[in-house]
Amino acid sequence: MLNYRHLRYFWVVMKEGGFARAAGRLDMAVQTISAQVRELEKSLGHPLLKPEGRGVKMTEGGQAAFARSDKIFRIGQFI
Repeated sequence: MLNYRHLRYFWVVMKEGGFARAAGRLDMAVQTISAQVRELEKSLGHPLLKPEGRGVKMTEGGQAAFARSDKIFRIGQFI
């Protein structure tokens, strides 16, 4: 089942450009956000991110999930 909170954490990570910045914005530990994103990947059955250098890059599934979550959170005025 899709968890709205997990989706929001993933969205913030992508909007902020990484886990550390997202952690700062959300006032949470990087490890907590990372665990929540992994739970989202598990519930969707697809990896959303892949390591790239010192950061992460969206997979094809991640791009699709981000596009949809961006629409959801723009509508909800979470920007």
